[in-house]
Amino acid sequence: MFKKFKDIIGLSDLEDEYEEDQSVVEVKKEEYKKKENGVSLKSKPTKAKESINVSDNADLFIISPRRYEDCAGVIDELKRKKTIVLNLEDLDLELKKQIFEFVKGGVYSLEANIQKVSADIFVIAPYNVEISGKLKYNSDKNRFTWE
Repeated sequence: MFKKFKDIIGLSDLEDEYEEDQSVVEVKKEEYKKKENGVSLKSKPTKAKESINVSDNADLFIISPRRYEDCAGVIDELKRKKTIVLNLEDLDLELKKQIFEFVKGGVYSLEANIQKVSADIFVIAPYNVEISGKLKYNSDKNRFTWE
């Protein structure tokens, strides 16, 4: 009898629509769960080195500053977690020192890594990229080789 009353008033149609809405919501939740299981979610890195995808950090910038004002660009790229080859060749000694001190301060504050490649060339990597290997100078070939 109650069902007939709902049919007369038109509530049975609303109830059916409500049930359909619930099933749509449930399907959306299931799709979301599938996405969540299919993709590894990145967590905020701690002080430990962060595991990253190589394609996220595949850019290598070669920067040859010519003025002291160019130093900020080096640190900006480092903040974007880009690896940098810093070329200080062809600069006078005083300018080399100033630029290197500025960059060294940025490397320290960002917990990055720096390694000397030659007298005036350095590789600078963000904290989540490890620089490994040692350079050995081969005087016969007049070049550096990685060990």
